[in-house]
Amino acid sequence: MVMDAEAIKKRIESTFNEVSTRYDRNHFFVLSAQQMVERGTEGLEPSHLLCVLDVSTGTGNVAIALAEKLPNAHIEGVDLSLGMLTQAQDNVAKKGLTQITFRQCDAESLPYENATFDLITCGYALFFYPNMETTYQAMCQKVKPGGRLIFSSFTQEAFTPYAELCLQRLEKEYGIEPPRAMMARLKTVQQMEALATLSQPKKVDIKHGQIRYQVSLLEWWDLLNNAGYKGLIDQLSPEQFVQFKKDHLAEIEAITTNGRFELNADTWFALVQF
Repeated sequence: MVMDAEAIKKRIESTFNEVSTRYDRNHFFVLSAQQMVERGTEGLEPSHLLCVLDVSTGTGNVAIALAEKLPNAHIEGVDLSLGMLTQAQDNVAKKGLTQITFRQCDAESLPYENATFDLITCGYALFFYPNMETTYQAMCQKVKPGGRLIFSSFTQEAFTPYAELCLQRLEKEYGIEPPRAMMARLKTVQQMEALATLSQPKKVDIKHGQIRYQVSLLEWWDLLNNAGYKGLIDQLSPEQFVQFKKDHLAEIEAITTNGRFELNADTWFALVQF
């Protein structure tokens, strides 16, 4: 079944509302946020009164890392999912940060004037957008002359072979078809560069970030159920869910050592300067 753009966004919003309170169990989001901020703020003075926007902020990991790196900056975080924003507010409150504000909105229609921000960040989100290229170009228009934008996406090797085994089982045994066209976006340097250069920037710098750590079978299952894969798994009936979990984890256990393996969440970071 082919869904239109609005239906896709509704499904994405619903999925991330569902996982919002568990999303931060996936440690790679914090690790990647730190790398994104280090790369995106290189050369910027922490003392400057910068205006920063974090698009698809999720639970606020990038926004929080930005606030800690740039204490004088005003930071706005936007997201389609109200559930994620509620969790982000809680995370910011726990940190005692006061320079971050959040609002719910669609990345396709950001409610800001052009040339508003010194820096825009967008972690692991562009590939979700139904109209990725036009949304990206509109986002670039919000950057001030001399400003910058940084976005990230997983490499082709990320989560292999475990995620593909999950997707294959869902498709072959339950007829749940993964959105492979979307999932194939922004996996290579060439794809990242092709998107980045649409806005005719002065410079594009794409770098690889290694993000790897050991996980257990249950931690892997948590990852599947607390991120974008949840939208596919939720299409199973309760009985199918139980059987799928049993079969998938048995398949993963058979190719691991003592039920543990190294999670590869390697990431491309594209720094675009205007």
